[in-house]
Amino acid sequence: MAETIPSSSQLTKYWDASATSKDFAHPIPQHLLEAYFPAKANVLDVGCGYGRLASVLSAMDFQVSGTDTSSAMLTEARKNAPNCEFRECCDGELPYDDDVFNVAIAITLFTSVPSDIDQRQLISEIKRVLKPSGVLFISDMPLQWTTRYLSRYQKGQKRYGQYGVFDLEGGGVVRHHELDYFMQLTSDFTPLLMEPHEVVTMNGNQAQAIRFVGQL
Repeated sequence: MAETIPSSSQLTKYWDASATSKDFAHPIPQHLLEAYFPAKANVLDVGCGYGRLASVLSAMDFQVSGTDTSSAMLTEARKNAPNCEFRECCDGELPYDDDVFNVAIAITLFTSVPSDIDQRQLISEIKRVLKPSGVLFISDMPLQWTTRYLSRYQKGQKRYGQYGVFDLEGGGVVRHHELDYFMQLTSDFTPLLMEPHEVVTMNGNQAQAIRFVGQL
């Protein structure tokens, strides 16, 4: 019988331990931020990690808030982006009122939250805190086709009953997605952009990612 995919709260220890040991490197082209983010927008960085992106956005004169389940990540974020405001996210609920933000940005958020239930709750919460016509910017991981990843997916499917979910050293569990599922997850947003791009993962591996911009 397959094991239950760990929830976000069950994976917090892994992300706490990664706060000062991992390098997040998904590229966020400035021309896309300028094209899709209103000037001086209120931006929510969902799954902000150690504040890499929050620091960049703040320097571009956006009003940035960040949230994460990892208290250790938030400690680093406050050091790296001192002009931004950060709050801890618990039980999948974003700690903000309705209709607050012009933009929500989620970089590898759904890779880091492998459970269907948690992912759908996060999308619901993102919609709640966005203003009408708010924008969602995502960069995340589709299924990969190298032998290394295919082997991981097969092991993950055997353990968790879900193809694309796999274990990381140190107790982490992540997920890569079929594009059809990803489009279902974001179906309440009108697509403005969807394009592939290359990334280096937090463990230093070359991979393909998907960049999505949608609007409520």
